[in-house]
Amino acid sequence: MKIALVGSTGRIGRHVAREALDRGHAVHCLLRAQVDLFDREALAQALRGQEVLISAYGVPADAPQLQATATASLVQAAGEAGVGRLITVGGAGGLAVGPGTRLADQPGFPAALLPKVKAHEDAVALLAASDLAWTCVAPAAQIAQGERTGRYRLAVGALVCDAQGRSTISYADFACALVDELEAARHLGQFVGTGY
Repeated sequence: MKIALVGSTGRIGRHVAREALDRGHAVHCLLRAQVDLFDREALAQALRGQEVLISAYGVPADAPQLQATATASLVQAAGEAGVGRLITVGGAGGLAVGPGTRLADQPGFPAALLPKVKAHEDAVALLAASDLAWTCVAPAAQIAQGERTGRYRLAVGALVCDAQGRSTISYADFACALVDELEAARHLGQFVGTGY
């Protein structure tokens, strides 16, 4: 597949690029120095000829609201460029841990991260309102360096935890899960959690 990748220099984006390339996909990295994510026309031009747009865009810590702004730009540019599929990296904070309860609602969840959770939820709402075939894939509560095992679990809209209640995944296995979704398209129009 011809893939345009935003955020390829970040921790998640680097692993996604490597995973996709290892599987024989053509990856076109949209580097910040070359394409302004917030310049919709320039972005649409850069997307022409691509089949799928993957965004591992990470907002600056002091500007979480840019998540929704970036998502709106990606959605519009993809539509203008004729790219009908968009996969984004979401945040674990918005995933459910029980009926009507998100990870972000749990006692001890850092208050400083709540604006980022809200921004990710706003971004998912923009995806849901679009005409694109979209999927938002969120990592576990803890994502860290580790080997690629190719084993992981998915849960639609929910946090994935092990039997001890830990929610973890390696960058490599998260990338594996995302590229598996790219290839299989099993969760179109859904927000999906990953973990072991």
